[in-house]
Amino acid sequence: MKKDREKWNEKYRRKRFSASPSAVVKSYVHLSSAGRALDIATGSGRNALFLADRGFVVDALDISDVALRALSARHPNVHPVCTDLDLFDIPENRYSLILNIRYLNRRLFPLIQEGLRPGGCLIFQTYLQTKPDDARERPENFCRDYLLRPNELLHAFLDLKILYYEEALSSEGDESRPAATLVGLKRTGECR
Repeated sequence: MKKDREKWNEKYRRKRFSASPSAVVKSYVHLSSAGRALDIATGSGRNALFLADRGFVVDALDISDVALRALSARHPNVHPVCTDLDLFDIPENRYSLILNIRYLNRRLFPLIQEGLRPGGCLIFQTYLQTKPDDARERPENFCRDYLLRPNELLHAFLDLKILYYEEALSSEGDESRPAATLVGLKRTGECR
């Protein structure tokens, strides 16, 4: 945990990140009524702030205390939580909206589903491995562990009512990378 925190703290000390929310979040936030939201690996908090401005109370998780310190005073409805996501457990049936943007921790897949309230919305987008040697062509921080396999995200969340799924190039800022995007709702008990 300490090594990860140091790496991300250094990154947030020296690099400026976009203040604009992710395009997929802007496109699908309307599917969830305001309530409690979870932003996994919030980083600079761009998505958490966007949600808070729309009436959500947001738990913003990240390992970087540097990023969270900068975020903590920016909105009263954003609650930064400095945590190691390898150890964090998401409370059951707590969130009307969960975001997971540009971060991958497969251990969280079932916890994310359990953390959604019935009818709650998941917006998930992260990097995708497009060919077997893809990880070797990426910078060192893009090892295979942090890249989804084709259709992996879809299969991980089949218990949700899938509203949108795509594997395509995703562009934000000056970078464009293969990504998987999933938007789904937790079923409320009706038949599939």
